[in-house]
Amino acid sequence: MAIISASDDAINDENTYEKSVSFVPLGQRNDISSSGAGESIDYGADVLKRNKIRNVAVAIASFGLAILNYLWQFTHPVTSISILSSMQEQSAPITAIGNNGKPTVVDFWAPWCGNCRVAATTLQAVEEEYEGKVNFIMVNADERANSPLIQLFGVDAIPHMALVSDEGDVETALIGPMSKRVLESDLDALLNKRENCETTAEGAQRPICHEELPYKMYDAFGSRQDGRRLNFVERKGW
Repeated sequence: MAIISASDDAINDENTYEKSVSFVPLGQRNDISSSGAGESIDYGADVLKRNKIRNVAVAIASFGLAILNYLWQFTHPVTSISILSSMQEQSAPITAIGNNGKPTVVDFWAPWCGNCRVAATTLQAVEEEYEGKVNFIMVNADERANSPLIQLFGVDAIPHMALVSDEGDVETALIGPMSKRVLESDLDALLNKRENCETTAEGAQRPICHEELPYKMYDAFGSRQDGRRLNFVERKGW
């Protein structure tokens, strides 16, 4: 194998390799006169100075933006009413009940309802937790257009939170502000499908295909079992 090495002429050729620069300790660099090395050090000092000025400017700008953000949040607070209104704007359509394979929470609320405002953050957190698994439909009871829904669900007090199975059966209604744990437990039961569906206690042929809800409060369909199953679009079968 041939070994290629640089010749002495090539090593000594000043055109091939630049001259080395002697190392100067940091404490002695200020003593260097205005030579080429000194000019290089002055250039480095200028760069450091510019970087320092830039960093200070960035820090001041960031502080200013933080102040503006704080002032915006202070003058435009996220209220419980805005949370409920936003949830209503993003609600699933009423036709989703019993038709898209998901259980549904239908929450009746109003801006003047104190308990509705108390429950707003809890309901928002639960909606985010069950996103894609459960339909959430917000109904403002103050809007006249929602009167038919209020009558259909038997709402006589708010907040009224109807829990509907994926088949479209209204299982129960939770009245008043509910804890996150209670709502989660009922939703988990609605999502937990049984292998063999059972008939209802009243002998109806409609199967109950989910676990029994651990928390039940108000049955608005106790005297009208035939109206328990809801369907807002035409389809074959029930």
